[in-house]
Amino acid sequence: KQGLNMFTASDKELVADKKKPVENEWICMMEGIFNTLNHTMIGVVCIYTSWLCWINGFEKLYTWHVFLTLIGYHLLMAEGIVLLYSGNGWTQKLTHSHKRTVHWLIEVVGCSCCVVGIALEIYFRESTNRRHFSSTHSIVGLVSLAFLALTLVNGLMALFAPELRRRIRPIYSKLGHYLTGTVCYVLGMVAIVLAYEKKIYRQNTITEGITMMTVFTIAVTVLSMVGVVKTVYNQVKTLAK
Repeated sequence: KQGLNMFTASDKELVADKKKPVENEWICMMEGIFNTLNHTMIGVVCIYTSWLCWINGFEKLYTWHVFLTLIGYHLLMAEGIVLLYSGNGWTQKLTHSHKRTVHWLIEVVGCSCCVVGIALEIYFRESTNRRHFSSTHSIVGLVSLAFLALTLVNGLMALFAPELRRRIRPIYSKLGHYLTGTVCYVLGMVAIVLAYEKKIYRQNTITEGITMMTVFTIAVTVLSMVGVVKTVYNQVKTLAK
């Protein structure tokens, strides 16, 4: 009986070991599917909105506001966040150091697009004597801009974390960067969703087009945050030990 019990336990362990690779394969496959879907939705919304901006006319400052903030948040910030995720296809073979460098380059360009886009809208409203930050869209965008500034500061601290470890633990600076960056990105995407009710969209596309972009933008926000949520969760667990 003892021999039989030992064989049975060993057999169970063997079956469990065989299940693990299969489960990992399924997880990797699902990650790949959702990652591809995420990139596809990012591309569709950016191409579609770029076309609407072309129809509206790039000689208008407001068109540039819509175009630059969309490229900044919906394309560059999203891709800059996703590239750090282990399930992201086009960066899987990059080293962590290379990923960090590419992340910085993409995010700096993305943040620059957002700042310039918002600045153009402020200038446009000032020159036409219109009220500033009078809608939910503009207020959410302003708060996102404030968190963008915090994210850049935290990002510099995270980048030079080894040099600053005597003053602050690297995990704190990185966690702060993740949190402020997440708030900045999510609020920026919320502002974009709110913008879909603006005249530039209502006049140049159909209701189904606006619905599609709304659904895609929400889905992109959620899918892009998967890797960040995992990282923040692991860091919080490390701090709790």
